[in-house]
Amino acid sequence: IWLARNRATFEKKLIKTPFEIVFSICSFLLYWTGLQQGGDIDKLRSGAKMIRASTMHLMRVCNDA
Repeated sequence: IWLARNRATFEKKLIKTPFEIVFSICSFLLYWTGLQQGGDIDKLRSGAKMIRASTMHLMRVCNDA
């Protein structure tokens, strides 16, 4: 959220939908997961993928409405 705010404020990039922010968060989570060690890696990766899948479903629902 902070990075999206900075892009909008300092780079004058328009945030078209909140979905952009959620997908950015998922990308960072997946990147950060790759830097971790231990048993939580699978849980983190699964959680990021679940958020991304839920967001894509919500986008489809919003587009159909």
